[in-house]
This record gives sequence, C-alpha cells and structure tokens, in this order.
Amino acid sequence: MPTLRLALLLCFLTQAASAGCTMHRAAELPLTLWQNKLYVPVSIDGAPRMMFLDTGASVTTLAVKTANALNLPRDFDHTLDMFGVGGKESHLYLVHTRKLLLGAIAVNGETFPVADFAGLMADDATPVGGLIGADVLSHFDLDLDVPHRRLGLWDVLGCTQVKPDWAGPTGSVAIDIEPSRHVSVPVKADGTVVNLLLDTGSPGLILSTRAAARAGATPEMLDESRAVSGRGMNEQAFAGRLHIIARLEVAGEVFGDARAAVVNNGRVQGGDGLLGLEFLKRKRVWVSYATGRLFLGRAE
Repeated sequence: MPTLRLALLLCFLTQAASAGCTMHRAAELPLTLWQNKLYVPVSIDGAPRMMFLDTGASVTTLAVKTANALNLPRDFDHTLDMFGVGGKESHLYLVHTRKLLLGAIAVNGETFPVADFAGLMADDATPVGGLIGADVLSHFDLDLDVPHRRLGLWDVLGCTQVKPDWAGPTGSVAIDIEPSRHVSVPVKADGTVVNLLLDTGSPGLILSTRAAARAGATPEMLDESRAVSGRGMNEQAFAGRLHIIARLEVAGEVFGDARAAVVNNGRVQGGDGLLGLEFLKRKRVWVSYATGRLFLGRAE
C-alpha cells in the first residue's frame, strides 16, 4: 500500500506540474540571410531597423549610426566592456531607449551599449541597426528555422519539459545555460565530447586548439592544414587552421566532414568553441532556455 500511495502521489504531482505549464508563441519574425549572417526586423523608438541575430552576444547592442539618427539619450556615467572571438575587448558607451519592438514583444525603457557596425549591411542597401543578443532572446524559447527563414519566440511558463510545435521525430540534448545566457551544447567531434557555444553570429564551427587536440587534431596536422581567417562582430580579425571533423554528432544527429576553424585558446572566451550558422542552416533548431534542452527537427 505505501508503494501504491507513493505512485498515486507522484502521478498527482506530475499532473499538477503539467497543468501549470503554458506555452504560446509570443512573436514570429522573418529571418533575412545575407552574406552568411541572420537579421530580423525590429522597431527602435518607432523607427524600423534590421538587426543582426546573435545568440553568442551577451548584450543587445545598437549601431552608432542608429543611436545618432534617433538622437537616443546617452548615459555619460557608465560604459560596458565586451569581448569577442576577434580577441579584443571593447569599451562601449550606453544609450537609453523608450521601446524596442520585436513583432508584438516590447522591451521598454532599456539602456543598451553602442558599437560601430560600419559596413555591416542586412541587404544591398540597408545598414544594420545593431544586434539582438542573449539578454533579450533568453527570455523566450527560440524556434529557429533558418531553412524557411523564420524565428519563433515562445513564452514558456511553469514547464519542466517542452515539446516543439513540429511534426515528425526530433532529437534533443541537455544544454547548459550559462550566467552570461550563452548556450553551451555538448557535441561529439570524432567521438570526443566538446562543449560549444551556440552562436548564430559565427559563420561556422570554431574550435579552440585545446578542444581540437582532444578531438584528434595534432599540432603536426594543423601545421600542414590550410590557413583560414575571419572577423568577429567587433570587426577584429582572427586566424586559424582548417580541421575536418569526420563525424560531428549533435543531439543524436550526425553530420559528416564538418569543417572547423581551429583558433588559439585565448580567442574563444570560455568553452571549447562555437557552433555557428553553417550547422544551423541544415536543421530546424529549438533552443529551450526555460528547460535547458536543444531540439533538432527536419528542415521540411
């Protein structure tokens, strides 16, 4: 009888938890993929802008031209230090906004840092108004459907488990939500587990030299491989070596011959590297900040 009573109690608690779980789509935004970067439309104090979607950035940041054009009040008493994969720390000043709109979602009365995004375009003619970072995105679960160019933002309340609003089977894996709101995903690279930050701002897969060594890339192999280079969002160049991962496994899904840029350990702040846009293009991805899981679905 005690066992039966315990089973009934657990059943009641599970039902109660499920009854308190609510999910609804707070917004759905079109995604623009331009020059291997993702952009979403927003409104800043009533002015329409296109902003870079960057889960790898801790803080939403506005462009200098946007802050000047909208005459946003400046906070002269504070600055913010930021660090990117380019390896440079930037000291940014802050401005006040009345309302940032993402679809129907309003972010009211916030202060954001300002950076120079000169030359970054959302298409042939539209300068970028800034970037949307994890400080805003992490309040929602993200339904990131790059193949169909759309982003769903979901309010998830009181849930210990979620099921993406998708048809067909999905794979999933537990993720770590860091204090910075970065998402750390355990990935198998040729059989070795590495923890990569999910970064929509990174064009591809980046590994630190330490993580690459664990995955079988010896110094001799890297010395003989092709040099690669790129730029972080702070426009600081970084250089590395190309390493091909024969088998990359994420949430039970296997990707063959994945190309990784191997960079010095100091170029990647925390973790073993970055899981970027080249991976995200292949699948529909649900990032559950609320329950700490990542789901992969079919790109149909």
